Amino acid sequence: MKWMKFILASSVGLCLWGGVTTARAAKKVTLPAYPKQRVFTFKTKGTKVYSYPRAAYQHSDVLGADQSTTKKWTVDKVVTVKGKRYVRLALVSAKALPHGTIVPNATKTKTTLVGGYVALSKLKYHQQIAQIKAMKKTAYWTPTTTTDFWNMPAKSLGKTAANHYGHTYGYQTIDAIQSLTTTSKKRYLYFETAAGKAIGWLPQSAVIRGQYPDLLKRELNRNLAADTTALTTVDKAGHVKVGVALKNGQVQRVALLKQNSTTAVYDFKDGKAVKLTTRTSAGKVKQSVAMTQTTTNLTFKAQSDFDIQGYTYQVKVTPAGKVSVLSVGGWIA
Repeated sequence: MKWMKFILASSVGLCLWGGVTTARAAKKVTLPAYPKQRVFTFKTKGTKVYSYPRAAYQHSDVLGADQSTTKKWTVDKVVTVKGKRYVRLALVSAKALPHGTIVPNATKTKTTLVGGYVALSKLKYHQQIAQIKAMKKTAYWTPTTTTDFWNMPAKSLGKTAANHYGHTYGYQTIDAIQSLTTTSKKRYLYFETAAGKAIGWLPQSAVIRGQYPDLLKRELNRNLAADTTALTTVDKAGHVKVGVALKNGQVQRVALLKQNSTTAVYDFKDGKAVKLTTRTSAGKVKQSVAMTQTTTNLTFKAQSDFDIQGYTYQVKVTPAGKVSVLSVGGWIA
């Protein structure tokens, strides 16, 4: 079978279904043996599903009959009886991680067919993965941290789940070691940390090739010759930071690194902020506006609201560059 040859040739190492990754050397993803975790539909309506294959136990109960040829199923167990394969049915699922301040309710679909057995020949296989292959280790970084890492791309197999928040491994260089292309032509990359710890899959469109740039350092030094720079962490978990560039003991620029990897840059003149420039993580200007500071101290809000946390902070920067951070709110609605 071509599919079996594809699986054997694709990669070796970590098995997603019960395997363990090491922190020193991440293993490449190996797909479970066909037909486990593949996506199927029934070939015809009215196909009976049994509590156990009738060929092995004639008194098996009839759990019900499938009424759809479009509803997708997966397989979590295979039993061979007299050379014929029977499979145990499970629901197809793609479990995302909760974001924001509300934990989504688990969806429960009641069906008597889950856990029942049917002959594999009664099912139609729907291939989701066109190719999975190893690649030369290549450095990437994430320009935003809103895309989570998955153990396999959503619904590329029967049961898939997000396993790491995007910001957990954001703001650093990560290495791609495998690529995957779906039958719908979408491409994904499998990542590990620089230390070799397995992370998971991201769409190739969600990453930028190359080493992670120090975004605050880049903005503090952009067309500016400062004597010193200093960094203050506002929210460690959210990676929210403030950088200050000084010359002759006075603030020349303040840069806020936001949780979505954008930067807000305040340029100073005579001790007061006169311009605010917002840039994307790639350095492209989103907005640049003149501003008139009414006090000698610059104050602004910093926000951290991903992943079941929600905090706003008031940040104050004096003309001499002293930064103070106060939490002013929690659990953003």
